[in-house]
Amino acid sequence: MRTLLARRSVATGTLGAVAAGSRVAAGIGLSALLEGGNAFDAVVAAGLAETVALPSKCGLAGDVVAIYTRAGDSTPTSLIALGGAAAGLHDAAAARGWDVPATGGLSVGIPGAPAGYDRLGDLGRLGRPRLTAPARALASRGIVWSPLSALLAHEARDLLAEHQPGGSVFAPATGPIEPGAVVPLPGMARLLDEFAERGAQLNGGRVGEAIVRRVTAAGGCLTLEDLTTVTVDEAPAHRVDTAHGPLWATNAPTYGRALTEVFADGEASPAGPDRVREVLARQARGALALAGEGTSTVAAVDREGNAVVVVHSNSFPQFGSGLVVEDYDLVLNNRAGRGFAFEPGHPNAPVAGRRPLTTLHAWATRHTGGWVLGATPGGEQQVPWNVALLNGLLPTDRTENDLGQALVTPRWQIGPDGTARTEGTELPAFGARSSHVLVRTGTDRATAAADPRWDGAAVSA
Repeated sequence: MRTLLARRSVATGTLGAVAAGSRVAAGIGLSALLEGGNAFDAVVAAGLAETVALPSKCGLAGDVVAIYTRAGDSTPTSLIALGGAAAGLHDAAAARGWDVPATGGLSVGIPGAPAGYDRLGDLGRLGRPRLTAPARALASRGIVWSPLSALLAHEARDLLAEHQPGGSVFAPATGPIEPGAVVPLPGMARLLDEFAERGAQLNGGRVGEAIVRRVTAAGGCLTLEDLTTVTVDEAPAHRVDTAHGPLWATNAPTYGRALTEVFADGEASPAGPDRVREVLARQARGALALAGEGTSTVAAVDREGNAVVVVHSNSFPQFGSGLVVEDYDLVLNNRAGRGFAFEPGHPNAPVAGRRPLTTLHAWATRHTGGWVLGATPGGEQQVPWNVALLNGLLPTDRTENDLGQALVTPRWQIGPDGTARTEGTELPAFGARSSHVLVRTGTDRATAAADPRWDGAAVSA
């Protein structure tokens, strides 16, 4: 079974390839390649489609972290579109004795996603209206409510009911949405129309005003001015030299630094749970949480040698803050509530403009013919799962088959008590909620791969 899943996880073509956490999003990304776009066009088209297909995980009120390479690059680029603390959050937290809930009005962070998608689209060829159109059409005609979406809505039912007691499009007062039901999202279609027009400035107009009204009504402190402060941090990814070659990852404030530190000791043996626990303990976030479902990943590669992986997120665990802006079917993130340390003087305290520490990260490695890039959702389990995957990739000169075999290798994760649990023993086989996407550049082909554990897919042409 593992051999079959490994083979089906990988797609290789001569034009390009796309992997995503949603099958429909992967197909929409491939359509951008078929219409003459490059990998950046494909990943933005797929990413925007996921904001419609996976509204509990990602959206235009979330954040974007990415790593990419272009033909001839010697170093990958780290891209971070993550909002800083609202100007009033520090004082609001202090007034509450630093007891800030992880969800609700004060938990809402400044969305970085519009600026992130817009910048990645600038690296493409097709333009924002074309990249937005398929996602807009999907929202208008409706998404098919998948078993995964039904599960995540069930897990978040109390959160959504607390903040939308009259029900919402994702959790109607009449009862849960059944798997297979078609759910039109006309508000999200309007949101994507606004994004097509305004791009990175999305929240400077009507959408931002609607966000501020919703957050204020829930006791938050975001202002329209706060929403216009996002900048995209684009810089060479940092590198460490491992026993098996170099490894690059996204820069601070992402957990890319934690991932590379795991491998930076130069030991040839595979990195294990003890090493991961040691590194994560220095992140000062307390006990590890179980994996959440507030994040997804998309990736694309083209025949020109461009490759990009995007991690986009509403934060942890699912449906972010629990607040929905009804006019736009928009789930608001809780990056501030989950990411900041609400403690005066802490280096990760919510000082105005400071970006919170985030578990989101992506990585890159070399092989003889080019690059391999990857990422997974999973909250604080992202580092353990990426380590488990890279243990199978770093020692070899990776082929397309290596990617599939690495994806089906049993994952291990670390529980709140610090105990490591492995698939097939303490966890069911394929029981982790990892959802890796990988892309591989080559001299005459492009490869993408998607984790077989959930609803991801890889397609190519």
